[in-house]
Amino acid sequence: MSASAEKGAVALRLYASACPRNDFYLERVETISREIGLCCTTEKEMDEDAITAQGFESVCQPSYCPGCRANHAALADADSRYLPVLTANGTPLFWNVPPSDEELRSALSKYL
Repeated sequence: MSASAEKGAVALRLYASACPRNDFYLERVETISREIGLCCTTEKEMDEDAITAQGFESVCQPSYCPGCRANHAALADADSRYLPVLTANGTPLFWNVPPSDEELRSALSKYL
């Protein structure tokens, strides 16, 4: 998988903060995509303007992270789309917390 466009490939984009856990998240997306035989491109988007333009929000703290679940649990609007957000062809699939491998596999299988 690469950031370059492939004809007929599903464009997977992870809108994310600089948190190193997002690198692991993207690796899981790429691994599961390969396992199920999904033709896709992957990209991590960290540009604040691009994130805001999509209507996504970041509450990530650069110096300390208790984890996505803990970080988002106390937010007033749990339905808002906070980073990390995984999209497929521009449609948000997961936000606020990374999915389990099974949830990810199920969601990506719909693009086969």
